[in-house]
Amino acid sequence: MNEFVVNDVVNGIPLSLISSYGVFSKKKLDLGTRMLLENIVLPEEGVVADIGCGYGPIGIYIALKNPNLKIYMIDIDKKAVYLAEKNVKRYRLENRVIVIRNNILENLDIQLNGAYSNPPLKAGKEFIEKLAQQSYERLLHNGVLEVVVYKGEKNVLDIFGKYFNEVKIVKRAKGYSIILAVKN
Repeated sequence: MNEFVVNDVVNGIPLSLISSYGVFSKKKLDLGTRMLLENIVLPEEGVVADIGCGYGPIGIYIALKNPNLKIYMIDIDKKAVYLAEKNVKRYRLENRVIVIRNNILENLDIQLNGAYSNPPLKAGKEFIEKLAQQSYERLLHNGVLEVVVYKGEKNVLDIFGKYFNEVKIVKRAKGYSIILAVKN
């Protein structure tokens, strides 16, 4: 397998991640993910999920930023899960980062303080609907769902609004929006 190393620094945290063909943004950190990481709202402690983790930039960043969190990195793609596991081992985070091959949060019996995602464009409204519903069901009181959206802000706001009382746009730039929903 041809592999690349994606090197970047976000908020002073250096990332050096193994990537490959067939995963999103394989050669560099994309703008949407960078915006999410720069504006991420993390709990002080607890359990969070990186949904659609790809090779792992969001989950690994969260683990490095806050050592008090347990992180589930979830993706349906076999190659993404393989690369994410490799990156977790690379950073020696196996004691608190669990990589799972799964569709969103289906059949996972976990309670979360936060859920984060940069969903693929092709996933569409159906993915956003499932993400909102499944996250809402598993988030604890004051838990957050934070996502990157590229040119679909209104749809996401409408869908999140069906589940969450508090939904807001944290940041907008170059067609991207960072949307935060809080369960209260």
